[in-house]
Amino acid sequence: MGETLTSWSPACNGSVNVQLSGDTTTSDGGALLLREALDRSGVIEALDAYLVDPRDPLRVRHSLASQLRAVVLQRAMGWYDLNDTGTLRQDPLWQLASSDARGLTPLGEARHSQATLSRLLKCLGSDDNIDVVHEGLLRLAFWRWRSLTPVHRPRQVTLDIDGLPIEVFGHQGSSAYNGHAYVRRCPVLR
Repeated sequence: MGETLTSWSPACNGSVNVQLSGDTTTSDGGALLLREALDRSGVIEALDAYLVDPRDPLRVRHSLASQLRAVVLQRAMGWYDLNDTGTLRQDPLWQLASSDARGLTPLGEARHSQATLSRLLKCLGSDDNIDVVHEGLLRLAFWRWRSLTPVHRPRQVTLDIDGLPIEVFGHQGSSAYNGHAYVRRCPVLR
C-alpha cells in the first residue's frame, strides 16, 4: 500500500496531471490514455477533414472532432448506450478528454448532450459520409498494424466492418422491429 506511483500528463492537455492513488475521483481515467492513442493515430483529424457536416456553421456549438472523440471514447470505455451521456456530463474528465481546447478551458465549455451525439451518428451514417467513416476505420487499423514491430506484424489481416445495431425506443427513423426491440444500424464500431 505505501508504494509511490508517478504522475502523468497527457500530450492532448498538459494542464491535466494524472496522479495514481487509492482515492476515487473518476472511474474513467483511461479515457485520457485512449485520447492519446486517438491523437497519435490521426484518425479523428482525418475524419474531421473529410466528413460532410450538414449543420449550419453559425449554429455549431461542438466541433465534429470533439463529438467523434466523445462517441469513440464512450464506446471504448464501455459506455455503449448514448443515454449514458447525461451521466458522463457530470464528470469533468470526459470534457477534458473530448475537447479541442487545451488547459482548463474545456471545463467552462458546454458539454455534449445525448441528442447532439445521436445527430452525429445520423450524420456518420448518411450516404455522404459512410465511405469516409470506413476509410477512417481502415486508417486506424493500419496505424495499429504499423505500430507493431515487424516481427509481430501479421502477414495478412482481415478487417470486417459492419454496422453496429443500437437499440432505439419508439418508432424512430431508420429503425426496424426485430422481434425483441427496435434496432437502428449505425456505422460505429464497439
